Amino acid sequence: MATCAISTSWRANQISSAKTLVETMKATGVPALELEFRISTGVFEKIKKNLSSWGAEVVSLHAVCPASYNGEGKRLDVHISDFEEEKRKLAVSQVKMTMQNTVEVGASAVVLHCGSVPMEEPIYKMMEFYDRGEIHSEQAKKKLQEIDSLRRIKSKSSFQRTLKSLEEISEEADRLNIDVGLENRYYFREIPDMEELETIFHRFRGSRLGYWHDTGHAHVRETLFGVSHKEVLDAFSKELIGIHLHDAIGYTDHYEPGCGEVDFEMVTNYLKKNTIRVMELNSRVDMEGAKRGVAFLMAKGIF
Repeated sequence: MATCAISTSWRANQISSAKTLVETMKATGVPALELEFRISTGVFEKIKKNLSSWGAEVVSLHAVCPASYNGEGKRLDVHISDFEEEKRKLAVSQVKMTMQNTVEVGASAVVLHCGSVPMEEPIYKMMEFYDRGEIHSEQAKKKLQEIDSLRRIKSKSSFQRTLKSLEEISEEADRLNIDVGLENRYYFREIPDMEELETIFHRFRGSRLGYWHDTGHAHVRETLFGVSHKEVLDAFSKELIGIHLHDAIGYTDHYEPGCGEVDFEMVTNYLKKNTIRVMELNSRVDMEGAKRGVAFLMAKGIF
């Protein structure tokens, strides 16, 4: 199975035809896919049915996949960190559905978001400091200390709910013999931070839970919050299952690799032979940009 793929995040919001979506992805030069939460049930079922005849394969699913909606036609807004038990259970059931779908399309891993802390998102304040050229000022450092302290206080109950959910997800991963990669996140209030990842991997040592690294998220965290990209990889490369590859400029990410500020030379040092590598682009990137990203990753030996 190929370990290099492109995420449907790039075009899933623009293309409703399953075959056209797959053909568009393949046109970048990458025949393998990561399916994610922007594709509908109908598109997912058609892709699953026609993978072989369309000359494609799937290496991973990004939960929740396919997208799940409520009775009003809106995407379900539930998380494995939810304090309301019914919402938490529903979120876990959606992840388990994704895990079963992973098996059905012949993929080996699920990418998982772990919820968030109930607090106002502070990233926008740090963006203001950055835009004024004051991200390293004493005022910015003081603000960062304040929001870090607040997150520590607010995170306790949410993180406990996340751990409870991960117990159930870990059991399902063992049963289905697939890996679940916990993704480092863009927003400050999202779970997990580095301390939470350490707790998770200590608690679930020997399980199928692992780490899914996102290069753009890590760069933004370093840019705005001073969390070293390299130190994150130093800490969790042993648990690394897969990686989302995209570039970042300042605090904007999901550009094609090679056009921005992410240190891909450094990132390459942490990749293992079996690390799943997925280029994850925003829809603003055009076809030529996507092809440049693929060429860059190939030149670096990542693809």
